[in-house]
Amino acid sequence: MTFFFQSTNSLFYSEYTVILCFLFIAVILSIIITLLSYYLAIQKPETEKLSTYECGFEPYEDARHTFDIKFYLIAILFIVFDIETMFLIPWTIVLAQLDLVAFWSMIDFMFELCIGYIYIYCVGALNIH
Repeated sequence: MTFFFQSTNSLFYSEYTVILCFLFIAVILSIIITLLSYYLAIQKPETEKLSTYECGFEPYEDARHTFDIKFYLIAILFIVFDIETMFLIPWTIVLAQLDLVAFWSMIDFMFELCIGYIYIYCVGALNIH
């Protein structure tokens, strides 16, 4: 323990003090903001405000009713296309330094992505009705 407090140039004072100060300020501010928002806000609870909202279904029904699979399909398709488009960001950053093989492989990737999107559209997986 004496290693950290030997001088003001130690590792504790130079690096960890700033982190601890930021952590302390963040905790104090979050507590203050939460308490102020609880005490200063006008609260008028109603049954409609307190009810849960899940996927557009009426929250007063039985929890064991059938769930339409199209909600899952839309979520999965969104995740797949979102992750695939994340590959475009690093490619656009280093586009000027790429050779022809890297450039055309990414063009091929975008072409296959468009074919997948056209297939999903033609099959009707994006139609909710």
